[in-house]
Amino acid sequence: MMRIILKKNKQKELILRAKGDKTWKKLARELNISKGYLKNELRNELRTLGDNLYQKLCKISKVNFDKYILEKLKDDWGRSKGGLTFNSPRLLINKPSKELAELIGIILGDGNLWVKKRGFYYIKICGDSKKDRDYLINYVKPLFENLFNVKMSVYFQKQKNVMYLSKGNRDVIFTLNKFGLKSGNKKKNNQGIPSWIFKSKKYLECCIRGLLDTDGCLCPITGRDYYYIWFSSNIEQLRKDFTQAMKKLGFKTSKWNLRKNRTPDTYVGKKDLINKYFETISFKNQRHLNKLCAPIVQRPNRVME
Repeated sequence: MMRIILKKNKQKELILRAKGDKTWKKLARELNISKGYLKNELRNELRTLGDNLYQKLCKISKVNFDKYILEKLKDDWGRSKGGLTFNSPRLLINKPSKELAELIGIILGDGNLWVKKRGFYYIKICGDSKKDRDYLINYVKPLFENLFNVKMSVYFQKQKNVMYLSKGNRDVIFTLNKFGLKSGNKKKNNQGIPSWIFKSKKYLECCIRGLLDTDGCLCPITGRDYYYIWFSSNIEQLRKDFTQAMKKLGFKTSKWNLRKNRTPDTYVGKKDLINKYFETISFKNQRHLNKLCAPIVQRPNRVME
């Protein structure tokens, strides 16, 4: 199959012509590709068009863009550009690190790896577009890019107050798979903390920080003048691993609160342990640290079952 290289902005124009008044989901279904890949990667010209896809877009839009074609490349052109092939994914990281452990914690909290049909490999990390913006753009994005030496894209869904970082890269997914993260739905996969992280206290601390920066929070309890540290997860293995990790690091957590129609949660409630957490691990997500500078607004005790 050939890859079609169009003049700058012409690939985007072709896609938008084909879309017309349709939704991205409908057009993606017609093209038999994922909506995210179409809307984010192809529309923004981060990936080139395969010849079949190009022909479909021209047919749907009823225009011929052949005059804008700069070059046609074979799918195996990578062999002449450095010896790489699409059948040989590369391992981008050769050894564990604190930074990788923290990124894995972040992905376990608010991220996902996806492998779609037709060879689409994706990582996406989500957050609140207001509260998590600084953390995602100024901390998580550089962390990811320094680890893998690839750029992440930033997208916003203003109507839903959601933002996410994403990257379509087979080598990144291959590498993260090798270091213990499964592709697909984390709950269905019963994804836990990779075993290599338990071999080092520093790895564990970094992974836990990533988890609590994303799926953790600080909550006041009636009658207390400090914040409890809470963590929630609907993944059974991750709950078990979180409890084990916190115990190994010297933190006692409550019994998991399992209630109908609520995400299970647990907490650290002893003041000396909470102080220890801030002294040894702390948060990188400023939304949590900002709470410490604001007056405590009391809320009712949460009954643990």
